[in-house]
Amino acid sequence: MLIALIGVMATLAGLDEAIRNAGTPVSLMDWTWACTNVATPVFYLYALQGVAARDELERQLAVAAERDPLTRLPNRAGFAAQGLFPLAAHWEAQQPVALAMLDIDRFKQINDGWGHAAGDAVLRGLAQVAGDNMRTTDVFARFGGEEFILLMFNASLDEALALVERLRQVIAEGVPHPGAPERRLTVSAGIASVEGGDLVAIEVAAKAADGALYLAKEAGRDRAVIASRVKI
Repeated sequence: MLIALIGVMATLAGLDEAIRNAGTPVSLMDWTWACTNVATPVFYLYALQGVAARDELERQLAVAAERDPLTRLPNRAGFAAQGLFPLAAHWEAQQPVALAMLDIDRFKQINDGWGHAAGDAVLRGLAQVAGDNMRTTDVFARFGGEEFILLMFNASLDEALALVERLRQVIAEGVPHPGAPERRLTVSAGIASVEGGDLVAIEVAAKAADGALYLAKEAGRDRAVIASRVKI
């Protein structure tokens, strides 16, 4: 639109010049300058459009690099990007932070029994239900496969356990199992405190929570276990 307007204005200016100098021969240099006056702003506008398109593409690629394409949740990179700054602030303020690893029980049976499309639907449903029912201050991400990670700020281990249990309940009630009504979707979880304000602290807590998650699976699934209260 702007390019067309510039072209019209340049054309009108040229017509005005031609009318005012009617009968006067137009030199090659005059024609050259006239064409340059029209082409220069058009060239710069196209260049600016190209830069804007490149910047938008880079922005979209950056978002895609931190987002799981199936669930639209943050992936591992997105989890770190969203969690590290508030984690550092909470650690400096000496406020408790907890981390939970959550895993869908018997997810392989869903894929094998009802197909990968059904498994994908379960993953998307869990992401939607969890996103609608968790605190806006926390960070929830897909860690890989059927495993998810939850970073809970200003939450003691007991408060984190209550948050995770509520999340497990709404998932069981809100995400249909492909074999329903005979079957229901359940989730197991392991919980650990985050003792630090950096990525290393997250990794240590994730390892402890993953160990507690394993024990939750061993104990019969469909439960949450706090790492510091069991022997791993």
